[in-house]
Amino acid sequence: MTVELLFTLHSSLILRRIAMLEDIQETLREQQLGVAEKILQSRGVDIKEVKSKLAALKVEVPSWGFARAGTRFAVYTDGTEPVTVQDRLAAAGLCHKLTGSTPSVALAIPRDGYDCDLIRQLLSEQGLNAGAINSDSFNPRQAPLDYRLRWGSLTNPLPEVRRAALQHHLDCVEMMRKLDSKHFSLWLHDGTNSPGQLSLFEQSRLLEESLRALYNALGDGQQIFIEYKFFEPGFYATAIADWGRAYALAQKLGDRAKVLVDLGHHPLGTNIEQVVANLQSLGKLGGFHFNDKKYADDDLATGSVDPFQLFRIFNVLIEADLAGLQSIDDVAFMIDESHCLKDPLEEMIEAVDNIQRAYVLALSVDRQALKDAQKKVDAEWGDQILKNAFFDTPANAILQTSHLERGYPVDPIKEYRARSSQQRSQSASR
Repeated sequence: MTVELLFTLHSSLILRRIAMLEDIQETLREQQLGVAEKILQSRGVDIKEVKSKLAALKVEVPSWGFARAGTRFAVYTDGTEPVTVQDRLAAAGLCHKLTGSTPSVALAIPRDGYDCDLIRQLLSEQGLNAGAINSDSFNPRQAPLDYRLRWGSLTNPLPEVRRAALQHHLDCVEMMRKLDSKHFSLWLHDGTNSPGQLSLFEQSRLLEESLRALYNALGDGQQIFIEYKFFEPGFYATAIADWGRAYALAQKLGDRAKVLVDLGHHPLGTNIEQVVANLQSLGKLGGFHFNDKKYADDDLATGSVDPFQLFRIFNVLIEADLAGLQSIDDVAFMIDESHCLKDPLEEMIEAVDNIQRAYVLALSVDRQALKDAQKKVDAEWGDQILKNAFFDTPANAILQTSHLERGYPVDPIKEYRARSSQQRSQSASR
């Protein structure tokens, strides 16, 4: 028996085993879907409605999230990461092709450049839309936005720096118009490290003056999302430190100003779902920057450390939707992560999957039973209802079936790895 024949037989055996495994997985998925349908029926939930809402959920991915990120120590690149805006948007396009749920890309300016014609062309080629425009007034560049940014941007006490920083933000608004973007995402690094550095009243005055000029430049249908962060890089007095300050600013500016909740921008132990509920009650929740944390602003993959928190947030969003406070369709779901170790595209897909999973689990809550338990002040039963939805719902079967029914891979990461392996093999054979 020749070596070629042995190789052919071995390859044929492997292919048959793969086919058998796929048949087994399909059978198990169908069985689990049947179980899921019965469980949801017992909770008064229609599985078709769950799949329909899941299909309608869109998650915005950040262009910078497809590049290799790092820590304050170093960025450990291996040469495979996207570097140019062309590469990053191509990776975003592949993410959407694999998940079917990420049709828009948040852009960072000036990192992604000011060439709107090029960006629009690249987005069109990938079947994508421009998402939120994110200003960057913290990275030093040409004077006066150089080392003097250490003193802040829109609250910088140096007038020439402050004017240049405001102009950068106004340029971003103009890019919104050219790219048909609806959201301006504002995060400022402005803050102080000591009480004598800048008057807190002056910091507040400069901030509000600049934001008013920025808000007045917005066009019809455009909104500004104000993000907050309680510390870093300022360690004494951050200009927009918490949701209360962000809300006050949005309220002063007007109806087109909303608050953006970044999950990593809170002190440890903060009840983020309560923050979300408060903002929705006040009519000022704009959206999210999804990520996860263990200690501070870790920017880990969404749902990788505390998936139950993500579930609780979606539970609040669904309750607000049902109560008529805010439609979940009017909430912007955006990812903002730092992919230091894993393949950035794989980790982005992981985050999308975790967001979808949390949404499915929250949709699976027995709402009437939960309402009854809360009316009776039966805290134990109310908690059991939520935990049953989180722990006992066969979410995999629902997610995978939804992928298949919409024409997408049942396992996006597995499909991505298969494509990458095939590309490497083709390159090696040339």
